Amino acid sequence: MTDKQKQPVAEEKNTQKTAFYNRLQEELEKNTDWPTRYMYKFIMPNKDNNPEKVKKRFGNQKIDFKQNFSKTGKYVSVTVITEEKNPETVINRYKAMEDIEGLVAL
Repeated sequence: MTDKQKQPVAEEKNTQKTAFYNRLQEELEKNTDWPTRYMYKFIMPNKDNNPEKVKKRFGNQKIDFKQNFSKTGKYVSVTVITEEKNPETVINRYKAMEDIEGLVAL
């Protein structure tokens, strides 16, 4: 695939992400009283210290952190519960996770 062919695919992906985050922000504003305790759930390959990468994205913020490994140990699910100020902080947190290879936010 040439760079010219890749560009429309990348643009479509960015459009989908933007639409997703806009819908998420609307739902969070409509259905949540802020500040709130928010639960993040992720599934990712159990490699490259991925759970620790997730944990580090919360910095010094107090979190409840749980991880569960798949039967084969190939994947890990991570749950993080923390106090968030507003929908923007939640969305920014999800965006900060986007570079973790294979991570799926639930």
